[in-house]
Amino acid sequence: MAGDAPSPEAAPKKKLPKTAIIVVGVALAEAVVFGVLFKVAGGGPEAAHGEGQHAVQGPVATQPVGVAEVLLVKGFRVPNDKSGRLYIYDLDISVVVPLDAKERTETLAKERGAEIGDRIARIVRGANDRMLREDDLRALRQQLLEGLREISRDEILVQRVLIPRFVPMRSD
Repeated sequence: MAGDAPSPEAAPKKKLPKTAIIVVGVALAEAVVFGVLFKVAGGGPEAAHGEGQHAVQGPVATQPVGVAEVLLVKGFRVPNDKSGRLYIYDLDISVVVPLDAKERTETLAKERGAEIGDRIARIVRGANDRMLREDDLRALRQQLLEGLREISRDEILVQRVLIPRFVPMRSD
């Protein structure tokens, strides 16, 4: 009875279960759908938030090549007691303006000198100790810049504020 024994050649092949085939098919279909969705909805790369600005120098200059410095106050003394002790700050303040606006800025400084001095004094009197102890006085410069731009009513006239002398003196 040689015909009754199964031959090794005729052994049934093992098949993957239907469930495994369905799971693999669904996973592949999801991958294709998500890939197409991200490609279509994603668009291109967006501009960087810091584009056009340098970390150290500030905004990229879009100003004319020629600039001039105009002295606003010299030997200006302002008291500040925000640290718990009374200090008198002796300072000089100049501004950087476009070369073609130098005369206009000097005229503005002469005509509105009291208002400029008042604004500078208010800003320094109201500054906290941390702001006045910064190495580069960045926060103070920024507040002065905003105050001077408000007085001049011109956003591009005053480009930078320079504080070449800033001497805190204890008054007690």
